Amino acid sequence: MHMKFSIALVAACMALGAGCGATTVKVPASSSVDVPGEDILGTNPLVPDDVFPADALSEALAQAIAQSFDTSGYDKDAVDSLKLTKLTMTVRDPEQNGRAIRGLGFIDNLTISVSNDGDNAVVAADSLDGAFEGNPGPASYDMPMTDAELNPVFQGGDSLDLTADLQPSEPPNFGTTVDFETELTIQINVGGVLNGSS
Repeated sequence: MHMKFSIALVAACMALGAGCGATTVKVPASSSVDVPGEDILGTNPLVPDDVFPADALSEALAQAIAQSFDTSGYDKDAVDSLKLTKLTMTVRDPEQNGRAIRGLGFIDNLTISVSNDGDNAVVAADSLDGAFEGNPGPASYDMPMTDAELNPVFQGGDSLDLTADLQPSEPPNFGTTVDFETELTIQINVGGVLNGSS
């Protein structure tokens, strides 16, 4: 599933000051997603069987992660580089009575891609094989970044699509909240912003 959001094309780097040349800005963001547990899915007739399919969870993940791609306020002409440099997933309250009961084991594989208007997709992060194995699985995971340059995608359209391609494992035994910490690193040519805004 895709999470699409508009990019405002305004020059907001003026505050960085004249004569700075290239400046690197790190944009952190945090969010969370709730994953229903098997205890809810298996015993509640009001909850449909398709609550846990990959599409629904992928949509929730995409919405959670999309915050890090808030590129509004950056003039396209001034952006020299745009990369996703961090994506950490951490399970909230993984232990109960000293025993691990929640983890990321409900995921088999996760790939994060970015495209413009649905075209020219670039993989920004991809989990390692077996990274989420176990029951309940690891309580925290740093997604490996591909170091892919996303600036051509940013330059190529008026919106970005973020795709969370999730291959699920079994639903978790208990409802699980996953917190996301992301970081988008943007290299800005401040001189270009100042020259372009006169």
